[in-house]
Amino acid sequence: MADPKFEARLDRLAEQTGKSVPEVRAEAVANLKELAADQHATAVNSWDRLLNMGARAYEIDVDDAQIEKLKELNEKSTLVFLPNHRSYLDPAVLREPLKRHGFPPNHTLGGINLAFWPVGPIGRRNGLIFIRREFKDAPIYKASLNAYLAYLVRHHDNMEWYIEGGRTRTGKLRPPRMGLLSYLVDAFIENAEPDEDIALIPTFVGYDQQYEIADISAEEQGGKKAPESAKWAYNFLRAQSRRRGAAHLRFGEPISVRQAIDQSIKNASESGEDEERRARLAVPKLAFEVMHRINTATPIMPTALIAYAVLDNEGRALTVEDGRRILTPLIDYIRAKGLDIANNLDLSNAGVMADAVETLVKEQVLESYDGGTEAVYWIPDGKLHEAAYYRNTLIHFLVTRSIVELASVKVYEEGMEDVAKQVWEEALKLRDLLKYEFFFAPKREFGEEIIEEVNLAVPGWNAENFTAKDLEEGLANIKLHVTHRVLESFLAAYSVFANHLAAQNVQKVLDRDTFVQECIGVARQAYLQHDLGTPEAISKDFFLNAWQLADNRELLGTGSTKLQEQRNEFAAELNEYVRRSHILADFAKKNRRI
Repeated sequence: MADPKFEARLDRLAEQTGKSVPEVRAEAVANLKELAADQHATAVNSWDRLLNMGARAYEIDVDDAQIEKLKELNEKSTLVFLPNHRSYLDPAVLREPLKRHGFPPNHTLGGINLAFWPVGPIGRRNGLIFIRREFKDAPIYKASLNAYLAYLVRHHDNMEWYIEGGRTRTGKLRPPRMGLLSYLVDAFIENAEPDEDIALIPTFVGYDQQYEIADISAEEQGGKKAPESAKWAYNFLRAQSRRRGAAHLRFGEPISVRQAIDQSIKNASESGEDEERRARLAVPKLAFEVMHRINTATPIMPTALIAYAVLDNEGRALTVEDGRRILTPLIDYIRAKGLDIANNLDLSNAGVMADAVETLVKEQVLESYDGGTEAVYWIPDGKLHEAAYYRNTLIHFLVTRSIVELASVKVYEEGMEDVAKQVWEEALKLRDLLKYEFFFAPKREFGEEIIEEVNLAVPGWNAENFTAKDLEEGLANIKLHVTHRVLESFLAAYSVFANHLAAQNVQKVLDRDTFVQECIGVARQAYLQHDLGTPEAISKDFFLNAWQLADNRELLGTGSTKLQEQRNEFAAELNEYVRRSHILADFAKKNRRI
């Protein structure tokens, strides 16, 4: 409160809000008391015991060499750990390995919904900073938060928060919430000394098995979220009493905030733009780069592979050998790409494969029957979303491959002459279609990824004498088809959304939440009538992202005949992508790789 810069900001806010200076200062003091956290030895020890009780179900899989490199970086930079968010146990999984390497506890920013007794009082004395969920219309609170972050940076206190803003409902990364990162960048610009820097640490946390997935899946299909409480916390901790495999922790390459800001300022200087405004435009680039590096650092977990094999098999039960047959070309692909497979899982070993399957049986995501010649496994009714959650932790590695497959179907069906050019143009359309679901590399890098994927799938595709017919034959005979296992649920959900949108009166004003809830109902009906191939498409998150896409294409306002035509074209586009994904699924079946 004695900082001259903060005092001046509060004076300006008094003028802007019409409140007196004492009123504004009193509100700021109250805000800071709500925000401020400290670290007391007794509370830290108590919190460690609480977190260890929660994490006792897991063995932590971590690369200690990565943490030692972060320790060296911490000598000259304040570290801000930005993990993905899957479970309320994420802080425990991150904290224990850091503590083992001599790091003090991070100041952790989280939602104020978790500030109930006794978590709130203990947490604040342990460095937890409880943030309000909504404060866009609270300028004094915003100023208080900004000032407090500047204080932490000045004192080189490492921080941690969950950049998705909430736990993923689908297993893949959610879009980043940039508010806290924006406040951090503002605080750095306004207060940092020339030799200071902040290093953002992209952090991945994932689990072989996860207690909350059943509740998360129910919410995703339209159910209500149970409120957190002391009773809820007790039940949650009690559920961790049995072993659930490994919790996996990885760190992506750190990102320098100073370098990002300096680059933005340099770009502004060269283009004649306002330098301070351009510096703040570094925030979206930083956020999306963090998400990209979390994805890159993600290890491929055994339960993700098993879920990949068991899903999209038309309800057919599989033996362990069936699963291994499905996964062999995928594992070959993963190893060719040099991706991180957790625990160096070897699926050529039947025992290892069976253990991984049994993990999901224990979690009741799979059921088994062993009354015949060998055990078979399948996904029981109501558990498909949970299985998809596990599988979706790896699909970002396969999205570009799926785009290549979908693009290739269009090129060969229409007999296009310039195969390489047309595959690229169609890939760009799909990249735009899926931009609210996945994090893509910049266009040049994306082009290199497309070339790499087509070379792997259909060698020789860019030769002058390579025809659309050659492309069809090559695509039909490749060992690995992934689209029906990776993108079909997204495309099907978008198709439901687009068709429901096209059915609306163009003079009707649409409400997002109401429309999304309607889409959940329409999708459920379509699935029950066997007009929707997968219940995975009954997804609140998918429909919310489809809403963003439709808004981006200016399809959500009111209008006349032209708007109706545009909505119809949108629906036709999505229906066509679903049709193509079915063709690719047929290729896989014919090759006995369903």
